[in-house]
Amino acid sequence: SASDRRLSANRVRDVHVILSGALGMAARWGWIPFNPALMARPAGGKGKPRPVPIPDQVRELFAALTDEPDFAVFLRLSTTAGLRPSEVCALRWVDLDLDAATVTINGSIVTAKGLPQKYARKLPKSVHGERLLALDAATVELLREHRARCEQLAEQLGGRLDPQAYVFARTPDGRTPWRPDTVSKRFTALVRRLGHDYTLYGLRHFMATQLGAVAEAGTVRERMGHGSLAVTSGYMHRVSEADRAAAKYMGALIDTEARQ
Repeated sequence: SASDRRLSANRVRDVHVILSGALGMAARWGWIPFNPALMARPAGGKGKPRPVPIPDQVRELFAALTDEPDFAVFLRLSTTAGLRPSEVCALRWVDLDLDAATVTINGSIVTAKGLPQKYARKLPKSVHGERLLALDAATVELLREHRARCEQLAEQLGGRLDPQAYVFARTPDGRTPWRPDTVSKRFTALVRRLGHDYTLYGLRHFMATQLGAVAEAGTVRERMGHGSLAVTSGYMHRVSEADRAAAKYMGALIDTEARQ
């Protein structure tokens, strides 16, 4: 029953709090390097519905980013692919195949004071979180330009991008990723300046809402990376035609303003 499920969820959270507290104390006393419970937080309950932007607001958002090309690419991936902020932060150049116009989602960035570098790259919670997605042509071109800027900056400082460089990095070698909390604050300041009322996570819901009108539910769930949809091993080596169409649709939706 629903009451039994709530009771079970509360018990899981209670156990997590107890274990996290004990491990946190062990970390403070130097018995362990950091609190491992920070890497395994239980899922939260249902909250209030998130505000979702409309297409005109999203186009206005990108129009305001002409002087911030790197941030624009970050937000475009959030919008067209429906990625979580932590997933975009975790993207590495090795996860992108720009010739094939695909991106592999296989991690997220978590932050906490108790972690060795104040952040860690965490594997997906389930098989649905690891996915291969199509990218639209305009997003691919913006990523190529972003890569060129990253390489140029590294060369100017006498270095080069690390083989495992993050796509969005705080250091010229690409070894240190952007933090999801920092990006969210930056985004919030931007939308408030525009007079909008939604969060960075709202872009992910925007994609789901828009695709829900033109794509099958299975395609949306695959792109979002959650739900109970079965994923075959063969799917991880290619993207479906439906996902290609979804990527093209979302790219065109954002770029409509530029063609008018």
